[in-house]
Amino acid sequence: MRTYYIFKINKYFSYVYKNKSYKLYKMIEEIYHVNKYDMVLTYKMYEQIALTFSKNEINIYIYNLYKDNEYYLKNKNTHIYSNKDEYSKLVINNSNLKIKSNVNNPIFFKDLNNYLDNIFVCDFLNKDYFWLDKIYKKDGQEDNIIVK
Repeated sequence: MRTYYIFKINKYFSYVYKNKSYKLYKMIEEIYHVNKYDMVLTYKMYEQIALTFSKNEINIYIYNLYKDNEYYLKNKNTHIYSNKDEYSKLVINNSNLKIKSNVNNPIFFKDLNNYLDNIFVCDFLNKDYFWLDKIYKKDGQEDNIIVK
């Protein structure tokens, strides 16, 4: 099971770190591992790098995509897609989105890539990180998936 944390990076940081993913990952990882006594400093650091998500807008967007799908469930800010091959749980928070999944490429990745810009994905446990648009092209372009 993998846990992905998804961040909406502001335009300045996405421009500067688009080809320096490791450096961006290390900054976000430092925020992720912070001690409670450093919370104020950490929050200020986070605010410089990332933007908040609109929970309501993303909830509506995901719900409308999957409401008629038999493998989909929603409970408040949690969306679950579960079929015989995949189990993916998306939790929507203001500061980040969190996906727990048994697959490396959860179904929600494509949807988020089509809806949001400058999305950076981190799996801290496996030390994996990437820009979501480097994995998927936007809808309307020829191939949806670039890397499998």
